[in-house]
Amino acid sequence: MRAKARLPSDSLRAHRGDAPCVIFAGRDNQNSGGSGGPGPYRAAVDDMEARGIEVDLLINNAGIVVGKRSTDHNFQDIAGSMGLNALAPMDVAHRLLPGMIARGGGHIVNIASAAALVSNPKMSVYCASKWAMAGWSDSLRLEMEEANTGVKVTTIMPYYIDTGMFEGVRSRVLPILKPDKVVEQILAAIEKDWIYLRLPWLVNFVPLMRGILPARWFDRVVGNWFGIYRSMDDFRGRR
Repeated sequence: MRAKARLPSDSLRAHRGDAPCVIFAGRDNQNSGGSGGPGPYRAAVDDMEARGIEVDLLINNAGIVVGKRSTDHNFQDIAGSMGLNALAPMDVAHRLLPGMIARGGGHIVNIASAAALVSNPKMSVYCASKWAMAGWSDSLRLEMEEANTGVKVTTIMPYYIDTGMFEGVRSRVLPILKPDKVVEQILAAIEKDWIYLRLPWLVNFVPLMRGILPARWFDRVVGNWFGIYRSMDDFRGRR
């Protein structure tokens, strides 16, 4: 599935030359729902294979968020979120990986979320989907390295980005990220073959804080002092 707006093609060309790039963007509003089953990206991959297009760079950038408490989700909400946020990126990578491995190289970039590091009220299913994506992404990296495939895997974990998807969120300490700046940082991470990119830089301290703080103190510092656990109180999302 080709992206049309999220990542500038000129910037990608400057970083990757003429290597074909696929950006799996999907829908990013909280009302998209769905069963989590096969999506139109499969038809796009089939079409590229039929036309002999070889993909060397895959950017998995699909995402939806429901923004309700876990008990207010229905099954369609859960299946749609897990399907698009986690299963679909795994599926499209699975479809494209054999070609990358056969050619001895490629790069898969998975846009997870800082929500893969922090639990958050009104984001339970979204967090679950991003935890799944992050765990799969780095496990895939290890598998590709152990087999000496030449395929690189980068996991991106950004905080809230000002795209409208999280309209209404409040952030007491951490800045809400600007899309253009995030794009440039992702491109730099691709160019440098980074394993992780966490945005903003303070997010890099979250795994350390989780490791050294008792759970209740982590809740107090990150959830209350930083205000993360109240950030979704006024969430509206894209309408």
